[in-house]
Amino acid sequence: MPLEGVEQKYHLYSEDATDALNLTPEHKAQYINATLCLINAPSKINVSVAETRWDDLQYTHAYQMPFIHGVGQFLPWHRYFVKVHERLLIDECGYNGPMPYWNESSDSANISEATVWDAATGFGGNGTGTDNCVSDGPFSNMTLRINNDLSSSPYCLARNFNPCLFRNAAQANDQACLAKKTFEEARICFEGLPHASGHGGIGGTMLNVELSPGDPIFWLHHTYLDKLWWEWQSLNLSARLTDMSGINAPIPSLSFFSALGALDGPPANATGYANQTSEASCFVEFPFPASNSSIQPMLIPTTNPSLTDYFNDNGDQTTLNHTLFSFGLAPNVTIADIMDMREGFACSEFV
Repeated sequence: MPLEGVEQKYHLYSEDATDALNLTPEHKAQYINATLCLINAPSKINVSVAETRWDDLQYTHAYQMPFIHGVGQFLPWHRYFVKVHERLLIDECGYNGPMPYWNESSDSANISEATVWDAATGFGGNGTGTDNCVSDGPFSNMTLRINNDLSSSPYCLARNFNPCLFRNAAQANDQACLAKKTFEEARICFEGLPHASGHGGIGGTMLNVELSPGDPIFWLHHTYLDKLWWEWQSLNLSARLTDMSGINAPIPSLSFFSALGALDGPPANATGYANQTSEASCFVEFPFPASNSSIQPMLIPTTNPSLTDYFNDNGDQTTLNHTLFSFGLAPNVTIADIMDMREGFACSEFV
């Protein structure tokens, strides 16, 4: 259902956009303050390792990670998750402005100079020191808690920019994905190119697929990815509002760049890491815990009813009946409920 009395619009978070696409300075400050509110507000999901609302969001993503990446529900689940985050900002932290996205293609040639890293009006910049901890901006010295094995121990918000990988966020790659004819082709392309390039190019916490929502930039990244999917849908709405497919269970031993790269993502070297050019910076390790047998039983037992009972797909292929859930952060919805950005749970307008 749409938010009562709230008309949500997504705006570009960039000083280089036209005035109509900019968040006002007041809304930028309000968005940052609302994010800090979630970072400090107490947990409500009744999970012992979660202490804050931010932990709630990170845990929700980490727990389901293999079932929401490399599968048909990747794009719809993350659309749902972005809206869950939006509702928390509005309902619990008083944010009343537009939700920002980051047009990463406009900064693909030079990630370090992107406006979003401004320490005064943005999200702080690259990490420093041996742990690549973010040390400037509103999230400097930020502490995260949720670990890959779903335990709790403190660590810093980290970033480690990789300009080589981020160049794959170029507009030409966005356009290549938009040209795909079927949902499955488009989903693989979006996940393997703009999605992987954003996570890999930012690095640090964003490089950890499971824990990446710990970085506040995650939400701008995935809102932009959702914008691209909506643009693709809008090219043929009559067909694409119901176009859904793809496996609904994880591929064993899936690695982020090797599997997606082999399909339609950045070229990979023999070890499965991105290799767009000969630059050494293109060879990076992208942890993907689905292939880690030491924690996989905790995360994705195929008999786990908290996951499999929600599928409602009547088989191993993702359908519009597939249920999306978030540990009670928001009501469960089906994929059908969030396919149309003009109504229902998603109810938004990209501007």
